[in-house]
Amino acid sequence: MSIKLRLSLVFVGLSLLLLAGTLAYIRSAQEASRQEEFYERLQDHALRIAGLLGEVREADRERLELLGEHSIHQLYDEKVLVFDANDRLLYASLDNEVIPYSHEGLRRVRDGEALAYRDDDGDEVVGVHVKQGGRDLVVLASAYDRYGRQEVRNLTRTLWISLALGSLFIFGAGYFYTGLAFQPIERLNAAISGIDVDRLDQRLPVRDGRDEIGRLAGSYNRMLDRLREAFDLQKAFVNNASHELRTPLARMNAQVERAMAHAPGSPAQLEELRVLQGDIAQQASLVESLLLLQRLQSHLPAERSLVRVDEVLFTVLEEVRANYPALRVDVDLAEGFVEQGQLSVSMNELLLRTALRNLMVNAATYSTDGHLGIRLKPVAGKLRLVFANRGGPALPERRLFEPFFRGDDPRRIKGNGLGLSIVRQVAEDAGGMVHYEFVDGMHRFEVILPVA
Repeated sequence: MSIKLRLSLVFVGLSLLLLAGTLAYIRSAQEASRQEEFYERLQDHALRIAGLLGEVREADRERLELLGEHSIHQLYDEKVLVFDANDRLLYASLDNEVIPYSHEGLRRVRDGEALAYRDDDGDEVVGVHVKQGGRDLVVLASAYDRYGRQEVRNLTRTLWISLALGSLFIFGAGYFYTGLAFQPIERLNAAISGIDVDRLDQRLPVRDGRDEIGRLAGSYNRMLDRLREAFDLQKAFVNNASHELRTPLARMNAQVERAMAHAPGSPAQLEELRVLQGDIAQQASLVESLLLLQRLQSHLPAERSLVRVDEVLFTVLEEVRANYPALRVDVDLAEGFVEQGQLSVSMNELLLRTALRNLMVNAATYSTDGHLGIRLKPVAGKLRLVFANRGGPALPERRLFEPFFRGDDPRRIKGNGLGLSIVRQVAEDAGGMVHYEFVDGMHRFEVILPVA
């Protein structure tokens, strides 16, 4: 069942409950009004009979017959009974109707309680207490409200017809209104159906960004932007990775052929093997970096722990100095650290070590004076690390953190161009960010990490 039909049925159901409740109340109010009015008529009739009876003497037969002619059949199935103070029947109308009564009921009428009920035959019955001319009388009057009940039946039939017609009208109106409400969604669905992986540049029309449909279309367009960016990065990553892997493999194959051409154990063969060994180590590093970058981009879960950044920083620094002994590094712990928690972050220690090592190796590779300055500073619940080294011209910020981008002359400087991409992925995976700027001939990489 479609959502449009389901909402239409829900709307019809709720509307019918409201309509049926309203019609039932109208019918109930009409029945209560009819009954109250008929009870008043019976009371008036009972009082009139009691008044006539007060003018009749007990032995006056002609007046009693006249009373019967005035009282009987004025109401449908009418019956009137008059009792004295001793519950002795003084008068009964001349018909075959029976009014069920009890002495307890007569006593309650004398005590001032209202007596009005419907008997088993459906006749309404009222009791009236009358005191006049020194006489204490109780009058019971009964009749069947034929015309009033017929009006109620006519009203009930009209209400049922109204309910049926109202149901049809409500369903038609609800389905039409739901169709109008779902038109933007249907247009949105049609537009989404025309978008595939080869046409991610298409965008949904946003008619009104303030309503729910407009916000949904805007969110979908932003999702397409992210998907297109991810596909572009993936495509560039695959192309670059293929190139980076294909060329060294061809070169290493040529080196193997040259080594095989030399005499076994000759200096020329050993030189070729040393070069080949270096290329293999570089390819192993490239594959490891590719796997790490793919893991970060796929947001695979990594074990996190509470890590002291300064301790990891000095540990990595000793490792980098062993490979780059000419690199001079100055570490500055700026003012503002008042507790150890300001130097602790919650992240994977191995990833943190990799990111810090890449930044240091990047400075050792491209620095023109062999100097690297590292500054740590707390900033509003975050830890700010700045790596600054003097180097060549400014780097393009837009491409700097793309995989396989290498500045300067890539033929002169070895590398795979994945270091800074990994740094950005590690920072973002930890909830932080990395930023680059070129100021006064200095390359500055700023890494901001949230403290634990």
